[in-house]
Amino acid sequence: MTRARDALVLTSARDYGGARPRKVSRFVLEALDRPADHPGGVFRAAPVETIHRHAPPPDGQQALAGVLPADQPLVLSFRQVDDYETCPLKFKYTHILRVPLLRDHRVVYGSAVHEAVREYNRRKARAQAVTLEDLLRTFERAWVNEGFISREHEDQRLEEGRTVLRRFFEFQEAQGGRPTFVEAPFSFQVGATRVKGRWDRVDLRGGEPVIIDFKTSDVRQPREAHRRARESRQLAIYALAYREVYSTLPARLELHFLGPQGVLVGEVVPDEALVAEARADIEHAAAGVRAGNFIATPDYYQACRFCAFNTICPYTATGDPPVEG
Repeated sequence: MTRARDALVLTSARDYGGARPRKVSRFVLEALDRPADHPGGVFRAAPVETIHRHAPPPDGQQALAGVLPADQPLVLSFRQVDDYETCPLKFKYTHILRVPLLRDHRVVYGSAVHEAVREYNRRKARAQAVTLEDLLRTFERAWVNEGFISREHEDQRLEEGRTVLRRFFEFQEAQGGRPTFVEAPFSFQVGATRVKGRWDRVDLRGGEPVIIDFKTSDVRQPREAHRRARESRQLAIYALAYREVYSTLPARLELHFLGPQGVLVGEVVPDEALVAEARADIEHAAAGVRAGNFIATPDYYQACRFCAFNTICPYTATGDPPVEG
């Protein structure tokens, strides 16, 4: 006790697993100026003390001290930019603290479907034959039986994945296209920040480049598919990457939504405003990461209800309606 410099914390418990409850040492009572006959050595905080102890910081969330100088190189992926722009605290949980998460059944399903789609595109790009059975085998090899509510739930999702791949195969064979690039890496510079990533698929249609990304999200209306494509930060960054690498904008950006009913395509024609917004997002995310600014920006409809950390984040927006007094 006499050697403490900044703070001294004393802890005690009544139950350490023994036969009898434990008492606080009389030396501790003396040091805290508590009566030696204090009942069981149990100290209960006053209600006001409890309120102050659990209250948020008086100035709200506190930004961390800057971690990177403005001119020091920083490498970001599309996913990191998107996570930061969605919520800086999500970026911190995911990419700095690396908080472990239980495997989610939606991630298992999406990963397995994407692996099968990737195999199809790779073979087509190499002008190799590929059958529906090849896709289903790849899908089943990539499947992991974790995160599902029950065995019945897993079987249901497994069968849904098979149906989705049948519809995907039929759609692709009817289109008859051949990918130019599959999982092609890209890297470009925005100031002192290097952005890296991969395009799922790039086609040349009539000599015009078309960037395609595949989604397993449940989208059933063409209007919704086109809206998602127009608002996709991912597609915007992919378009910027293509221009930085090849000095021209792609002719079109497409999201292919893979569902049991078939493939629904949302598309957008990129322009200067779209890539300028993507560049601004990258610059904003990079500046925030360099400054150590990971203050949460809770939004129930756009972020919190989809966030894997919504059960542990103290700033999660619940979406509950306000209670009228």
